[in-house]
Amino acid sequence: MKKIPVGRVIAQAFGFVVRNFLNILGIMAIPMAVMWVPSFLLRPQMMAASAGMAAQDYSQIARLWAILLPFYAVGFVLMAMQFIGIAELALGTKKAPHWFYFSLGAPVWRLVGSVLFLILVIVLGWLAALFVNVMLGAVLKILMGGSTAGWVAALVGAIVLVGSVVIWCAYLYSLVRLGFLLIPVIAAREPGFGVAQGWALGRGNFWRMFAILLVNWLPVIVLEGIAVFGVMFSGASFPPPHAPAAQTAAFQAATQERVMHMMTGIYQYWYITLPVFVVLMVLFYGFGVGVQVFAYRALASDEITGG
Repeated sequence: MKKIPVGRVIAQAFGFVVRNFLNILGIMAIPMAVMWVPSFLLRPQMMAASAGMAAQDYSQIARLWAILLPFYAVGFVLMAMQFIGIAELALGTKKAPHWFYFSLGAPVWRLVGSVLFLILVIVLGWLAALFVNVMLGAVLKILMGGSTAGWVAALVGAIVLVGSVVIWCAYLYSLVRLGFLLIPVIAAREPGFGVAQGWALGRGNFWRMFAILLVNWLPVIVLEGIAVFGVMFSGASFPPPHAPAAQTAAFQAATQERVMHMMTGIYQYWYITLPVFVVLMVLFYGFGVGVQVFAYRALASDEITGG
């Protein structure tokens, strides 16, 4: 059973992004431009929707739904296109540069179909785990409310708690195993069902894949935390859990004002925010796909060279 060399994979992915930054940008340029055009054209509506969501008013989103639904559908396909293009670059099956990359070939549609299948699995798995947890909680409530001895109720409670943790851990395990190697498997044009191929190839490597995902997502979580709590809610006084209606309304109004201020700043200083966002997206996509590809190359029996 082959093991993913975590340190080597991370180093290879980092080197891949540094060496191929402009090539990755070329792969992402046209899809990103197509995805961002509507956001600029619908700037007033999007700002109003963002402000409404901050105030827990979703009426603007409902009005935009007819436009946002096809927009997100197209964006979903374009995102798959970017993933496949970056993966093929890392695999070495496509040569650089890709300044005018736009492909709707079979791998893109295979990835779209596989991700839709994964979304279905995620939703059904979450509902199943939630149902089992509710049933376990109901059993515990019945035992606790009856004449059951204290030690028996405590034992059952411990079993229910452990069972709940096991269920959610199994859910997380399945998500990582099913999705981690999906992109490189499809980009390498391996035959068969990509989700099943990725599951089989990653056997015995869950913790290594989980560690790589943490390394990939940790900077995003930190940056988002800085943006939300260091900028958006800086100095804000959050209302207590049972705050009166007037205090809650005042907090919502202040939140709405902060959101509008931040959105206005993003659009006003687009010549700064746009390049920064592009650089961050190239780094995140390039490294995120890169670690998966180099992990795949370490596990594949017939390793693809290049990249």
